[in-house]
Amino acid sequence: MKTEVTLGWRGAALVVLLAGLSSACAGTTTFPSSWRSPKAEPLAMKGEKMAAVVMMRDQTTRRHAEDVLAREITYYGAQGIPMYTLMSEPPEGNEAAARAAIEGAGIKGIVVMRPMGTKTTKETTQYHSDPYYSGYWGGYYGHGWGSAYGYPGSTRGALVGGPPIVYGGSAPSTETVTTTTEVVQVEVLVYSLKQNLLVWAGVSQSSKPEDKIDDFVVRLTAATVKELGEQRLIPSK
Repeated sequence: MKTEVTLGWRGAALVVLLAGLSSACAGTTTFPSSWRSPKAEPLAMKGEKMAAVVMMRDQTTRRHAEDVLAREITYYGAQGIPMYTLMSEPPEGNEAAARAAIEGAGIKGIVVMRPMGTKTTKETTQYHSDPYYSGYWGGYYGHGWGSAYGYPGSTRGALVGGPPIVYGGSAPSTETVTTTTEVVQVEVLVYSLKQNLLVWAGVSQSSKPEDKIDDFVVRLTAATVKELGEQRLIPSK
């Protein structure tokens, strides 16, 4: 089996992707990569104000995403506040004003989501067409009974290493199939302003990047909360 991975950063495409393309079915979100600060204390954020920050230059999409993220933060027990409601202008390049707004609002924690782009994975697999399977008489009958399973420990019927079988072939042959999967990656950071510390960070991978922004952020937040629970930074839900 051969696996080839290529990376591409498509900012404009990602904005469109997060802005509202619908999906027939929901995908999955995982964190293949994450980190917990060894200095982090459990987050006592129940009822506390937490800022929802989504770092995207497209302001319409950013505000929508921050609304959804803030709503989800509130759902999980804290008080979510969209960052755009604390500043009348975009926060990029104005750290002093952003800090003043955060501190003035009594924010105790920050959840940051920063879309990083898409990742395309190509997996190439070879399949083998076995003529023994082409017909029951004069083909599989003898082959199957000749390798039928015997008893525990028996070598008869043991699995044989090699490429997967394609059924129905009349002659020995090999076929190469390449499967391409595109996922979207988002960097997620959780800061405790009480500790003035980055307590947890991860890069998510979502298998269905066509989700509407609401579904996408809800799924990403749930995955983040699950990770925080497993790291004992918050009570497991």
